[in-house]
Amino acid sequence: MRKRLAVILTLLIFLLTGCKESVLDRSDIIKTSKADEFEKKGNIEKGKEQSDEKEAIEEKAKIFIGQALDTIDRDGFIEVYKEKNKKSSIIYKLKDYQQVKLLETLPYGWFKVMLEDGREGYVDSRYIRAKEIPPHEFNAEVVGYVLIFNTDEQVLKIYKDGELIKESIASSGTWEHFTPKGIFKIEEGRRGKWFYTPRFKQGGKYWVGFKGTYLFHSVPFTEDGKMIEEEKEKLGTPASHGCIRLPVDVAKYIYENIPAGSLVLIY
Repeated sequence: MRKRLAVILTLLIFLLTGCKESVLDRSDIIKTSKADEFEKKGNIEKGKEQSDEKEAIEEKAKIFIGQALDTIDRDGFIEVYKEKNKKSSIIYKLKDYQQVKLLETLPYGWFKVMLEDGREGYVDSRYIRAKEIPPHEFNAEVVGYVLIFNTDEQVLKIYKDGELIKESIASSGTWEHFTPKGIFKIEEGRRGKWFYTPRFKQGGKYWVGFKGTYLFHSVPFTEDGKMIEEEKEKLGTPASHGCIRLPVDVAKYIYENIPAGSLVLIY
């Protein structure tokens, strides 16, 4: 009897000890697995950070070239100023189609440039056409309205307090009548319900200015107020003389809702 009890006790001890070790072993496996998972996740995040940092460095080191072109005064010369101010001294005059290195994209409607002799100056962005411009920190994540136009996609996006509220196809200028790229803002007191330009034999509705003669406005109309259908069909492709054309309802929305001082970004 005692011998039988001893055998039973031994079996119970073995079973209890074995189960405990099994549970402990499984717990260790789970801990190891989680540790490996965290390490793997950390490596992925670290790799992404390094990749983003590398891209930022490459973007900063990238050389951006613009081409001078006077589509406004048409005298064939584009002034380079000592300061970002047209009242400052002129240090150089670029000729039409002359290339210049773009160093910075600046508000509102300026580029910092480097001349061939190494001097640095500032040029009104309305006189510089470029495929790409230097990056900047302005974006849709600001309080108020932001209008962002992408020349490659020919799409205008309107944001309010960082939220996309309206998107539309549009038409920027052709390469010979380019739409300037950069940082702009809706100008005070520069909007109207109608305009007509005899030189182009076209007019438009609901115009709003963002830099001098450059406007947001509707698709073209004739002098007697009829929509030019063949021009309307060009929406979504570069077709204007430099302004940004829009469907009538979108132009009206900007005219009625977007206040002066609102940010305009053109890429």
